[in-house]
Amino acid sequence: MEKIAPRSRSVLHRRLHSARAQHGAFAFRQRLSFSSCSPRLANKQLPKPGDRFKLPGASCRTRFAPSPTGYLHLGSLRTALFNYLLARATGGRFVLRIEDTDQTRRVADAEEKLYQDLRWVGLSWDEGPDREGPYGPYRQSERLPLYKEHADELLREGKAYRCFCSPEELEQHKRTAHESGQPTLYPGTCRNLSLDESDERAHNGEPFAIRFKSSEAPPLVKDIVYRRFQNKYPEDDYVIIKRDGFPTYHFANVVDDRHMKITHVVRGAEWLISTPKHVDLYNAFGWEPPQFAHLGLLVDEKRQKLSKRDNSANIAWYREQLFLPSALLNFTVLLGSRGKGGSDIMTLQDMVDNFSLKFSKGDIVVPTSKIPFLQGKHVERLVREGEDQTSAGPLIKACIVDPIKAQIDAVEKAKDEGLTMAPGGIETAYIGRQLPTIHLLEERFHKDLVDTLGFLAPGPETPKERIERSVSKLRYFFWEIPERVLEIILREKGPVEPVIPRNEPGKVGEALACMTEKIRAVDESDWNRDVLGKLLSEMTQGDKKEWERRFGRADEALDVRSLVYKTIRWALQGMQKGPPIPPIMEILGREETLRRLEAAKLVAEGLAAQVDGTAATQSAASVGGLESGQI
Repeated sequence: MEKIAPRSRSVLHRRLHSARAQHGAFAFRQRLSFSSCSPRLANKQLPKPGDRFKLPGASCRTRFAPSPTGYLHLGSLRTALFNYLLARATGGRFVLRIEDTDQTRRVADAEEKLYQDLRWVGLSWDEGPDREGPYGPYRQSERLPLYKEHADELLREGKAYRCFCSPEELEQHKRTAHESGQPTLYPGTCRNLSLDESDERAHNGEPFAIRFKSSEAPPLVKDIVYRRFQNKYPEDDYVIIKRDGFPTYHFANVVDDRHMKITHVVRGAEWLISTPKHVDLYNAFGWEPPQFAHLGLLVDEKRQKLSKRDNSANIAWYREQLFLPSALLNFTVLLGSRGKGGSDIMTLQDMVDNFSLKFSKGDIVVPTSKIPFLQGKHVERLVREGEDQTSAGPLIKACIVDPIKAQIDAVEKAKDEGLTMAPGGIETAYIGRQLPTIHLLEERFHKDLVDTLGFLAPGPETPKERIERSVSKLRYFFWEIPERVLEIILREKGPVEPVIPRNEPGKVGEALACMTEKIRAVDESDWNRDVLGKLLSEMTQGDKKEWERRFGRADEALDVRSLVYKTIRWALQGMQKGPPIPPIMEILGREETLRRLEAAKLVAEGLAAQVDGTAATQSAASVGGLESGQI
């Protein structure tokens, strides 16, 4: 037997060792052995080591069976995904079953949100509560007669018995046993009641639960990931039907998996300890168990089990932060499975095509920093590679365009309310009227939108955070530039320094007039980045001598390219750095581009008049002072 060390790196092993220290003999019984024991009690003869990871030749029936006691989290999504992939990879059926036997912990909207989240990520089920199937109903609370039928069968065969002990009596026994260092197992008070006495007490209305008589020898369980394991000692006589008539998880899931013809059960390693109970029940009924595959536990960077209260564990958080469903699935599939492909970047179909049963063993650290990288790759796939054309537009709209529109609406609301600061850190004094048509958000400019917002650049931000920051940074794609902003930039920063010094705004206006005249010659039908790019190139190359004659200085050569591009960038975006000029002009459109060039020219000319006026005043004052001094 393999001993479990106190400092084992596995969360599962640490749990077992901790339990042993706290609860003595009973917890010690729960220790697992991953050894080569005789398979005579195993659920099935083990395959050869090299074969156990291969996909079955026949179609598989798998299931995802969540409880509506909470919302979908990363661990349960991984379980759903791997079961889905196994079913799809073998041409089988993926079943959704709602395990709602714990009515006291049921959350009212959990089931509906579960459906929404699964549909959002793209995991469709073939049978379930909302779909007809040959083995329904698919909600456990609607299958109570089936559980009663099988519990009665075990009672008749002496493999189970009614337990009339009250909850208070059982709690008192556990407390006393724990205080004295004894096992807290059920003491067997009702184990040897005759069936006649049991029937009579039940007929008289005495409350009872039904307990399963665990086998004397602990079953050896076959698992695709962990090979063989078994508990050191037999199981307790655990409850299979509660006093309220509802089955426990251990009983209902065995009965349902059998009747729904489930061939493979893929689930988290936290269920590894309970699997011998399930195999014991299968053996009691004379049923063949399904194949089990237990996935390594998800842990954080401190190697603690991932908490459901952690944002990064909740699927709702990923939706709120605007991650693409495909990026989240890609992130999830890497938590314990690499498949047969060599790339970490996968679509759902790639996952199906490359799926295998080779899962990681042991704890799996969740690398939350990787999902922004995967997000960028999936955005790039949708926009640039043109894959899945039918869904690319709607996905970009839902995850990028609509949130940007919402951000713009929030800024407009802040302006209407007279606020100086709008969401995203936008100062309302530095934005003008909202553009009547925001071309950047149109489907034909999705690639530019993605490039402009920097979605392909790596970084720790979530998509939502990046959108909020980028809307502020690229505000003049959405709003007009106030003249005072252009004036401040021209006066204080000199957008074309050192080509034209900031104290010569008249030359900026003169340069803009020349550029605008040439740009205006481009017709609406030819208004695209290729034509505009060629025009700007001609302006910087073919007209170079003319620019040098008008704006050059004797002491140094004129940088014509900087003059043209920096001047236009200041006029169109009010900043020195940003996307290339031709795409900006195409995105803004001909009318808005020309309007901004004219507005910027007027600002430069107005500032030039102020400079000239100030210079004249200073000159007059200087002359007057000289004359006064002479007098």
